[in-house]
Amino acid sequence: MPYLGNEPGAITDAFTQTFTGDGSTTAFTLSQSSTTNAVFVRISGVMQRNGTDFTVSGTTLTFTTAPPALSNNIVVQFFTVGSIQTIADDAVATAKIADSAVSTAKIADVAVSTAKIADNAISLAKLAGGTDGNLITFDASGDPAFVATGSSGQLLTSAGAGAPPTFTTVSAGFTHATPQAGSGTSLTFGSIPTGTSFIVVTMHDFSSSGGDEWMVQIGDSGGIETADYRSQRSTATNGSLGSDGTPNSNESQGFGITVDAAGNAFGGQMILSLHHPTNHTWTSSSSFRRDGFDHSWGAGSKDLSAELTQVRITTKGGSESFDAGTINIMYM
Repeated sequence: MPYLGNEPGAITDAFTQTFTGDGSTTAFTLSQSSTTNAVFVRISGVMQRNGTDFTVSGTTLTFTTAPPALSNNIVVQFFTVGSIQTIADDAVATAKIADSAVSTAKIADVAVSTAKIADNAISLAKLAGGTDGNLITFDASGDPAFVATGSSGQLLTSAGAGAPPTFTTVSAGFTHATPQAGSGTSLTFGSIPTGTSFIVVTMHDFSSSGGDEWMVQIGDSGGIETADYRSQRSTATNGSLGSDGTPNSNESQGFGITVDAAGNAFGGQMILSLHHPTNHTWTSSSSFRRDGFDHSWGAGSKDLSAELTQVRITTKGGSESFDAGTINIMYM
């Protein structure tokens, strides 16, 4: 077994002490403190077994069985104090480190300081094994630690100074619902997940059986909201305002879309975006191409009581129904 310092066999009389046994005494006082494995003890020339036949604690030598009565029959020999060799800077090279010997707990170990290890001496083979996907960081005490392993597709994000980085799930982009064909007086898209903050309502050749206004309404777990919308809508034909003669028509029951006549096929989108997460405030902005008119647009806002979970499009009067085309939403 390798060692540092003088050879353990270097023993001199200057470190020898004798005692006389009396057949009953088991404890003797040494002239200097020592330990069980730092002395040789003989009784009448017979070597005693360290830790079995005797123990040493400080300056007390204790025998398991009292030595027999005989003058100077107990001899205690102390090991000489060897000089502990100092490891030279850069002396610990890759070849001196066993494979997998350096665990994360030992990287900051003060027993072998950084100066003693040669640059580039710790190779991957010398590091202790870990879990596939583990990364190493430093904890609040400055000690090396593992970052909790993430899941496939997650990204590593910083938590700032004083906290370990974490793996975060990043949105893969928009989720598309299933398109619904124009039918009935209303169409609802439900089960919109919590955390959604952006929704696009899209239409393709979407039309109704009459000219009544359409409304896009939003709701939470308590149901669709049908009041307190702040919404305006307008239309233009060849750059002129719509036939109602006013640029803006207000609507409080939903985000309004001007229709004017049966069979007007709509194509375009309405964007719904979360403005204030705490107040659950949503805003709308719409732009549609419409048969018989060049353009239909609108904007508005609405506060919900909780997180949005559903979107509905309906005809305002309820006596007309959607009859052609498709409508869909995508969200993130």
